[in-house]
Amino acid sequence: MISLLLDLLIPLFAIFIAVFSKRLDINQNFYIKLFFGLFVISISSAIISYVIPSPILGLVGSFYMWLAFGFVLLHSSKVLGNKKTLIFFIIAYLFGFTFEAIGVKYGGIFGMPYYYQNIPTFFFGLVPISTPISWSIIIYFSYTLTNLFLFGFGGKKPRKTDDRGYFWVMIVILSAIGGFVALNLDMILDPVAVAPQVGGWVWSGGGPYFGIPIGNFIGWFMVSAVAILIFRYYESVSSKTNPKYELNIPLNSYIVLLYFIYFLENAVRALTLGKVEYILIGATTMMPFVLVSLLVLLLLWKNENHC
Repeated sequence: MISLLLDLLIPLFAIFIAVFSKRLDINQNFYIKLFFGLFVISISSAIISYVIPSPILGLVGSFYMWLAFGFVLLHSSKVLGNKKTLIFFIIAYLFGFTFEAIGVKYGGIFGMPYYYQNIPTFFFGLVPISTPISWSIIIYFSYTLTNLFLFGFGGKKPRKTDDRGYFWVMIVILSAIGGFVALNLDMILDPVAVAPQVGGWVWSGGGPYFGIPIGNFIGWFMVSAVAILIFRYYESVSSKTNPKYELNIPLNSYIVLLYFIYFLENAVRALTLGKVEYILIGATTMMPFVLVSLLVLLLLWKNENHC
């Protein structure tokens, strides 16, 4: 319980910075960099500990998800504003929690029941407290990367005042792309997590993809895409966000790096398991999004320097 309280202090501090940065004249950009830097240190420690087991590295590495959560809260606060940030993460958290709880209990859209093995559960003994938070992080960077693709190729966020057909086609397409960004991460994440040496969770009836049912991947896509779709609809009828921050190259670069680091962490763990095929699949599914993101950042940089 003490460990959990210490973990929770990290996002609570990030929320404090987001809420009071203007009132107390706090440099929010500094704390975005700080949280991202601490996240990199923490997850690097975790990655090294997979290869060179060490209690100290393991301890430092245990904070990486909470630091990532604090980072995306501050990032979203800067890009979307506090009100939209609150709504986004309520949607993402509730979707992540609800579908995980249904999946553990009944199987639901994930195909069949599963249970957490080496991760302590919290909500009614079903879902670890960290799981919906992990969902929130993944849904946020999936949403943000999709925006980067859109802006980089000259597009704009759809508004409810747009032509009705265009509006619905656009938010469905954008939400679906976000769903695929999340899904492609799970193509390496889930096989690593269910490996006996890791034992994160266990699928009761197994499945054709390294012991994982296909319904799991349908579930990953649906949870991410629908959560993003609901937020995009809300966003389309609310005030516009400041393009100064949405097109900001450093802010977008952090998200691209975050996505790549998630791949790297799972790839190193797969390597220690002797599962090179997991790495090849992860690279095939995730790296195209990373490469397109880098291309978009290059285009934004060129446009910025030509203005």
